[in-house]
Amino acid sequence: MDIKKLIFLSFLALLSFAAVSHERSVYGKVIDASTKKGISTLNILNKRSNQVVATNETGDFYIRAMVGDSIIITSFGYNRKGILWDGKDRNPVLEVKLQPFMLQELVVKDRKLSDLHKEIKDFLANPNDSKAIRNEILKSMLNTNTSQPGIGISIDALYEMFSKEGKMNRKLADMQFQDAKSFYADLKYNKQVVAQITHLQDEDLDDFMVFCKPTQDFILNATDYELTFKILKCLGDFRNTRIIRRLR
Repeated sequence: MDIKKLIFLSFLALLSFAAVSHERSVYGKVIDASTKKGISTLNILNKRSNQVVATNETGDFYIRAMVGDSIIITSFGYNRKGILWDGKDRNPVLEVKLQPFMLQELVVKDRKLSDLHKEIKDFLANPNDSKAIRNEILKSMLNTNTSQPGIGISIDALYEMFSKEGKMNRKLADMQFQDAKSFYADLKYNKQVVAQITHLQDEDLDDFMVFCKPTQDFILNATDYELTFKILKCLGDFRNTRIIRRLR
């Protein structure tokens, strides 16, 4: 091998070693700002090296960094946070806050979302009386001209019960329990609700609705927080799946 090439390669190897030798191990922890408990499955990114790691079940993570590196915490459901590593704090504890999900109130005439939740509880507790309950809510819908911030009820759910000509395709008295169950589930989980939480639009929103299909039982029994968390978890899986497909 030419002596000049050998010297050049040796110089490059020395530079690489010098760069790596300035990296240090950082053993950090990410906690919830409110509960002070560790948070799992958060993504930790070193912007310089593009190294990405995830926190474990107790919120701990390990990453390599140099002085001045930007270490970014990202996750669905929590506010983004970053630090410039000073090279001294080898065990940083970082607090992140839950994103404030401002779910607008679902308005079915004079009913608010809290009233709908009560109706759903009554419906699940007394399935034999479901006809009277659903008839009452069907009588009172649909009012979108309200001064209150409302997302309306699922238009898809209405179209399923009405024909394209806008006529009832069957009598309310003949509706089965599963029909009412589907109706209530669609009131809680639909495109309007998902769009507010995920900010997805158009084809992305359509694809997500196909990808994320919580069971009706989960939707009906879940709290707003549980349903929101489920949607965000689905959103993370949805985006990761798309990234994997692009890499193939």
